[in-house]
Amino acid sequence: MADGDPLLPGNTMTNSHLLGLVTFAAFALFALLAWAVSNKHPDVRANPSLQRRTRQTALFLVVLGAAFGYFAFFIDYGMRVTTLREVMVEGSVQASPGTPPPAHTVTFAVEHPGVEHELFLSPTAELFQPPESDVDVSFSLHGPDGEALLPERTERFAVRTVSWGERADWDGKTFPFTPAVTGQHMLRVKPLTMGIPRIQVRIEDPANRDGERMPGY
Repeated sequence: MADGDPLLPGNTMTNSHLLGLVTFAAFALFALLAWAVSNKHPDVRANPSLQRRTRQTALFLVVLGAAFGYFAFFIDYGMRVTTLREVMVEGSVQASPGTPPPAHTVTFAVEHPGVEHELFLSPTAELFQPPESDVDVSFSLHGPDGEALLPERTERFAVRTVSWGERADWDGKTFPFTPAVTGQHMLRVKPLTMGIPRIQVRIEDPANRDGERMPGY
C-alpha cells in the first residue's frame, strides 16, 4: 500500500494486533480440539465419514477465525489511526458536596481543515458500580480564533441497555464538526450531574493516519 493509505499498519505491535491475534487464537483452539478428537476418539476414528466431517469442521474454524481476527483488527486499527486526541477527564464524583463539578479543557491541533471531524463523548462508570440514571454534560468547542465550532450545549446521556455479559455504562454520543483552519482548538467539558466518575473524550480526524488510542484502548 502506498503512503497515505487509510489502513497502513506499522511495525509496532498495538492492541489492534493483539485483538486480532486473540480472536484468531480462540477459534484455532477449538479447531485444534476438533482435530484431536478426529485422531484420538475411538468412535470418530472408527467412522471415516464422521472423522472427515470433524476434520472439515476444524479447518472451517481456522478459516472462520482468520476472517474474524482480521475483521477485528481492521475495525480497531481503523479507529486507532484516525484518532487525533483521546483522553479521560475527571467527572463529578471528585467534587466536594455543595461545590459544582469543575470544567475541563482539552486542546488538540487540527491538521486537516475542511475535513469533517467527530467529537465522541461518553460518561464512563466504574467497573463494579453500574450507572443508575441518565446524566447531563455540557460542552463547547472553539477554534484558535475563538470561533464556536460547537456552541455551548447540554447533552443527556442515557444508561445503556445491556444484555447478559455486557458491561453496564452510559451510551456515548458523536458530534460532527468541520474546522476551517489548522492550529490549536479548545474543547471545554463540564459534568452537570453528580456521580459521574470519568468522561471519555475522543476527537477523530478521518484523514489522520498516525493516531494512537489512549492507554487501555
